[in-house]
Amino acid sequence: MFYIIANPASGRKKSNAKELNEIYKYLNENKIEYRLFETQYYHHPYEIAKQITNENESGDLIVIGGDGTFNEVLNGIKDLSKWNIGLIPSGSGNDFAKAINFSSKDKIECLKKILQKEVKPVDYIKVNDKVCVNVLGSGIDVEVLVNFEKHTRMRGSFRYLYSFVETFFKFKWKEFDVSLDDGPFERKRGLLVTLCNGSHIGGGIPICPSAKASDGQLEFVFVKAVKKIKLPPYLIKLMKGKIYSFPETEHVYCQKAVFKDSNNLELQIDGNITNDCNEYRCEIVNKGINMYR
Repeated sequence: MFYIIANPASGRKKSNAKELNEIYKYLNENKIEYRLFETQYYHHPYEIAKQITNENESGDLIVIGGDGTFNEVLNGIKDLSKWNIGLIPSGSGNDFAKAINFSSKDKIECLKKILQKEVKPVDYIKVNDKVCVNVLGSGIDVEVLVNFEKHTRMRGSFRYLYSFVETFFKFKWKEFDVSLDDGPFERKRGLLVTLCNGSHIGGGIPICPSAKASDGQLEFVFVKAVKKIKLPPYLIKLMKGKIYSFPETEHVYCQKAVFKDSNNLELQIDGNITNDCNEYRCEIVNKGINMYR
């Protein structure tokens, strides 16, 4: 039996409702046993996943939603090693689905692949006691996400870029300390810092084009303070996957990273913002999630 956690509010609500009904119809017509849970509010995916995995030691779980829904579900699962998980992307960005080459717009095709039950494990980032599957970051990225949530009529990468430009002209450079692979801490001051398992953010923006979700490595990308006059050409280069060509960019492969500050540090984890501590210890968990794809 499959446990299904679906977010009816992700992506475009009207088209998403139609696609969900098509998925349920396909499952019913093909006599596939499942138990459905539809989310109703923020953090509900986490609560549902926790309930399911507290009541069942292992099993098969399908998530229908975007990156934020998927992240919440993963964090709610009691023991990731005992569950096989499928993702049917239906959010506004679906960046992690791109990272694992599972971003088909045809939801039934995604479902059919999952039902074949071919497991291909992927990595994740352990952030203190949280799970991050795609990208975490601090700096302008956090403030962009705040503005991103305001522009609900926009979609995909254009919505993120619009929010980025809107934020940039009011943004003050962030400062924090960073240590990679147990090395000494360095004070960083700049535009953004990201730690990547996946390659894209904001509905398709290649923030770390070389990142692969199953290679057992993290990629650290830091962009120093940028003169605002450089913004237009830099945005064009960013969209073309050329962030490494910026002279202000630092790009490092690593296994661990620590971010800290004297005050609580705001961090976005798969698009969800947290600021509950002043130090985040991050490390790669190689092939820690069993995924149908």
